[in-house]
Amino acid sequence: MIKKIKYIVYLLFALSPIFFTSCKVKKEISEKVVSIKKDSTDTEFKLSEDARKEFEYLFIEGIKQRTFENYDGAIKIFSRCLEIDPSSSATLYEMANIHVIKGDFQSSMFLMEKAVTINPDNQYYHLLLVKIYQQNKLFEKAASEYETLVRLVPVNPDYIFYQAALLTMAGKTNEALAIYNQLESRMGITESISVGKQQIYTQTGNNTAAFAEIEKLINSSPSNPKYYGLLAELYLTNKNREKALENYNKILEIDPKDGFVHLSIASYYIEGKEFEKAYEHIKLAFKNSELDLETKAQMYMLLIEPGTNKISEEQQVELLKILIETHIDDERPRALMVDYLINKKQPEEARKEMRLVLDIKKDSYMYWERLLLLNNDLLDWKSMNEDSKKALTYFPDQPLIYVLRSVGLLQQKRYDELLTVLDSGVVHSKNDPKLLSQLYTYKAEAFYNLARFKEAFDVFDKVVELDPENFMAMNNYAYYLSLKGERLDIAEKMSAKVIQANPDNATYLDTYAWVFFKKKDYDLAKFYMENALSKVSEDSAVLIEHYGDILFFLNDKQNAIVQWKKSLEMGNPSKILKQKISAKKYIETKEN
Repeated sequence: MIKKIKYIVYLLFALSPIFFTSCKVKKEISEKVVSIKKDSTDTEFKLSEDARKEFEYLFIEGIKQRTFENYDGAIKIFSRCLEIDPSSSATLYEMANIHVIKGDFQSSMFLMEKAVTINPDNQYYHLLLVKIYQQNKLFEKAASEYETLVRLVPVNPDYIFYQAALLTMAGKTNEALAIYNQLESRMGITESISVGKQQIYTQTGNNTAAFAEIEKLINSSPSNPKYYGLLAELYLTNKNREKALENYNKILEIDPKDGFVHLSIASYYIEGKEFEKAYEHIKLAFKNSELDLETKAQMYMLLIEPGTNKISEEQQVELLKILIETHIDDERPRALMVDYLINKKQPEEARKEMRLVLDIKKDSYMYWERLLLLNNDLLDWKSMNEDSKKALTYFPDQPLIYVLRSVGLLQQKRYDELLTVLDSGVVHSKNDPKLLSQLYTYKAEAFYNLARFKEAFDVFDKVVELDPENFMAMNNYAYYLSLKGERLDIAEKMSAKVIQANPDNATYLDTYAWVFFKKKDYDLAKFYMENALSKVSEDSAVLIEHYGDILFFLNDKQNAIVQWKKSLEMGNPSKILKQKISAKKYIETKEN
């Protein structure tokens, strides 16, 4: 018999694009180490010596549990600290921080409001409370906290700007303007003040004043191209595209190589659906080596959004080549090219490019994984073995690499080497039952092909226990049991479960039919074999041979010979098949 399933990896999870995955990084709240000794402003709360020692011990333990990310445990410990000393603002601060991490901003707000009441002069308490108020969209309260911070830390000018910005968000525009005007009288015309005022005027519909603020900024520094960009954006907001373009062109007069303005003009033309004009400016921006790659990548992603026709395929490739040439030492443009080639179903070319990516950056697991999966798509088992071996030198703890290496070794019938690799892979896959199940499946396959049948079936039992939905393994297990004529009732139950979950899979139906054949239930075998044949898009030589075997035992010998000859004509290399045709009778295949 010819084995029916090739163990090519079909991963159940989708690969993310290699390049510039958009992600939000959780900002950790800046924490200052808080002394567990009471600040001078804390409410007096006398503790006995024993209570003080217990408090200090528990506080340190709470910090330790928080560090270990055992947040619930830390909260319990800090709660006990507050039972001992209800006036400990440091404990309230630590608990509030944990609630922020857990996303409970109501509880954290209650705790920090109490903490600043006990210790009103600690700037870190007010800063945390500002963050909490912002999360709860209490912008006016947050602005009030910055007012306190301005008093506590007058040397930090940023606090007053933040106060004005929060007042703007709270709708207190007159108060915010008053602060900006006071600052301007002291500091003169600055970008942050003028932009802050312009935003308020735009928000309140006073467009004349909004334009005046930016023009005042330009008059203060007429050679600064950024300010013309601000004015251009303001004109775009007010639907005055002609004036916007006029100001963008002023930037180019000041600095013709400004990559950002070329992208801004490109965005302008894209909005007006003038894609060819946009493309010319995009090319100029992409050729600018001083413009950062991330900004260019954002534009590239905008251009290739699904369902849009902003650029042609030829233009897409041209832009990628420009990026590769301009950022020759950065692997990411080549990684973008890999994505393009994969989407265009050019795996061989994608793999060549992927190797160039790894020449630049070998310490990226994501890149190695993509290369190995391309080998898998190309059924290139020799490369799979060589590349996975290299990948393991960089990432010896990554279980998927062991899975992919095992696939290559299994396909090359290097079973002894496969068993060695699997032992290491199993060690690194213990926390992932799905991958562990795959590795054990390959181990069972290796044992079976080495004629170590008992070990093979023992491991298959473990596979089914680990992953009751590993249908490919269950199918092969049932098939192998039927070939050996062992535990046919168990083989039938397993195969039935596989069929129930995959009723249209011809290979699985073939196995089910073959189990019935081995049980001498030829009518059911014929039923399921004909069902299998109806599910294949084109005839399978193996299924046709099996169908002939079944017909022979149903006393339809003439038609059985017809099916065997058809299987042979389809390229079935089985020597036994030729003997059947010659002898005009069924001859059992001896496996191993």
